[in-house]
Amino acid sequence: MERLKDKIESWLAVAQSRLEDGGVTTSDLEQLKQMVAGAQAKQHLLYLHVKSPSIYSPVIGMAEHKPTPDGQDRIHTRQDWPYNNVHDAIVDGWYVIHFPQQMVPFDDRELDYVGYEFVLQKTEEVIS
Repeated sequence: MERLKDKIESWLAVAQSRLEDGGVTTSDLEQLKQMVAGAQAKQHLLYLHVKSPSIYSPVIGMAEHKPTPDGQDRIHTRQDWPYNNVHDAIVDGWYVIHFPQQMVPFDDRELDYVGYEFVLQKTEEVIS
């Protein structure tokens, strides 16, 4: 799957060079129209487990779920976490769709919970 944004940026670079060499044609515009018409919004989910219910609390676990044909999810290791906290993810365009339960602090070694779980989503236009 190719991101619509990347495809349009590539098309614009070609169109700009064509403008300098004589102009963009009707078929060029039709190609752009078909690209946009063929795009689909895909939802990405990001599960962030943090030390407290604050969006500034450090991340202690992360899982990313992207819509791929093979259904492969990505569990990030500490070395490749793209975000240090929920706030960093929000700044990068993720939307919080689930906040953790606001329970009293607990020692997660005693329970089956891993920190406080935030669920975030991002949609991306792609061309199949």
